[in-house]
Amino acid sequence: MAENDSKIIKYTLTRLLAGREHSEHELLKKLMQRDFERSLCIEWIEKYKQHKLQSNERFAESLIRGRANKGIGELRIRQELKEHQITAEIVAQAMDELSVDWFELVLKVYEKKYKGEAPKDYKEQQKQQRFLYSRGFTPEQIRYAIETSKE
Repeated sequence: MAENDSKIIKYTLTRLLAGREHSEHELLKKLMQRDFERSLCIEWIEKYKQHKLQSNERFAESLIRGRANKGIGELRIRQELKEHQITAEIVAQAMDELSVDWFELVLKVYEKKYKGEAPKDYKEQQKQQRFLYSRGFTPEQIRYAIETSKE
């Protein structure tokens, strides 16, 4: 049974990683949902890591790039990486390497959503700020977007 499970795990890992990058945590979770033995799953994931077929670093870079392209802010991306159990060091390294200009991104998101129209009143401004905050931007970045678009 264990030999058959190994084949299935290997096939499953290959299929999952062929589609997109996955975190180590995510792969283990998906394999455990299929009721495989935990130690066997960990063993196979380690083999894939050693052969550089799975990499938390590549996963982090891929997730950051993809989310930033969708207009998601730094705070939300960091939270998502934390949920995938990506270490703070890997997150910091990936953020540095990709060097996303979060201020330009928040401005782009703001102008796309509100078409450069300044908020009519305080209530409207709060609504716009909540939208940007829900996207994962910092208060400083949000202020920048609203003030820059007024100019």
